[in-house]
Amino acid sequence: MRHLSASILCLLLSGSLQATQSNTPSQAYNWTAGPDLPMALQEVYPAVFNERIFVGGGFTPSDSPSFSGLGPSTDVFLLNPAKEFWTKAPSLPAPRHHLGMVSNRHFIYGIGGFTGAKGSAWEIQSSVFRLDGNLQVWRTGPSLPIPLAESVYANVGKNIHVIGGKTVSRETGKNVDTDAHYVLINNSYWRKLKSASLVRNSAASAVIGHKIYVIGGRTSGQDGANLSYAEVYDTKAETWTSIAPLPVASGGLSASVLDGKIIVSGGEVFGPKGNWQAGKAFDEVWAYDPQTNQWQALPDLPQPRHGHGSVSLNEQLHIIGGAAKVGPQETLSSTQVLTPNVDP
Repeated sequence: MRHLSASILCLLLSGSLQATQSNTPSQAYNWTAGPDLPMALQEVYPAVFNERIFVGGGFTPSDSPSFSGLGPSTDVFLLNPAKEFWTKAPSLPAPRHHLGMVSNRHFIYGIGGFTGAKGSAWEIQSSVFRLDGNLQVWRTGPSLPIPLAESVYANVGKNIHVIGGKTVSRETGKNVDTDAHYVLINNSYWRKLKSASLVRNSAASAVIGHKIYVIGGRTSGQDGANLSYAEVYDTKAETWTSIAPLPVASGGLSASVLDGKIIVSGGEVFGPKGNWQAGKAFDEVWAYDPQTNQWQALPDLPQPRHGHGSVSLNEQLHIIGGAAKVGPQETLSSTQVLTPNVDP
């Protein structure tokens, strides 16, 4: 396991490392409203499976809430972009929020996440659910080696990677940040891979070719802070390499690939000593070009958003759910679509 030096980590936590960037928004992209979800959802990790967009679990306004008016959901919805409306998919076997959805050509997976009743909403799970192409029922998949939530999730080839997030400390039994990295081989068993460079949760990830990019996030606790640090994992060489940091340190953000670039959107920042009530949500959008190792500002989101998900399908990027204010406030059912402008 390798870790960054304390001096470098302090710079990353503060977001004070200078990213290679352009702050002039590119006009090559355009935002439009997408179809609303049937219900408001935040803390979601959607995925594309069989040319459909799936989103499930998450926090939703609830009559029996477990955290600030929100409760974990069993609902799953799918979108056929050509039809422009969401339909109900099979429900999860158990309620989850921060459920990691990710797919390969065989299954869509729902991995880890949190559940729990009021007062214990943050019980990290090691469970894995999966749904095959018949879309009939979620079944149990191979459990994670350790409980994980607020991780990043990636499919390279047919193998599913889970990186970082939070787990349960064996020493204290409390939730702690982790740099763990596991891969699901052939839909059958988990194998431990090289740990990430630092512990963090609530980061964003995207895949280009055989490389997994992990961007931003935050550390936990009263002294926790947002991160600007970004790195890439080469699945062939099994190495981690740092890249230009995100221009704005952010946690609870989302990322997907469009037009060969990694589009990173939104996120939030807590107030002093982890006080979310004193924080704010972000509307900034950035594009990372892996060919130049540079960030470019894109047009802002129509409204601030954190805890949302993003996926790309048919040369469009879909922003799904989330919340317009920091923490559990103003959970959204709206979606947005980012499309490259085509020269006439």
